[in-house]
Amino acid sequence: MKPVKRPYEVRQLVVCTNARDPATGKASCGMNGAEAMLGQLKKTLKERGLKGRVIATKSGCLDVCPDRGCIVGFHPEGEFFHEECTPEAGERLLARLTEGL
Repeated sequence: MKPVKRPYEVRQLVVCTNARDPATGKASCGMNGAEAMLGQLKKTLKERGLKGRVIATKSGCLDVCPDRGCIVGFHPEGEFFHEECTPEAGERLLARLTEGL
């Protein structure tokens, strides 16, 4: 496999969308609105002309399960945050990630 280089820096938002069976009694991001958060992030990135420079993707469990909200990771920064799944939280995340772009 040959690596492909991008002509610009790419940042990535990784949103845990794992949804456990409620019968387990364990928390999961997918049951807390993570899919809606991911959709809102993608829409906002496109509206701001950042699609391709900042990529928002879903992931499985990141092993940091919150009781409410979801876990979002930033790459290449390697930081993880617990956020409420609201438009305001999405705006805060994007402001932090897209600073300087």
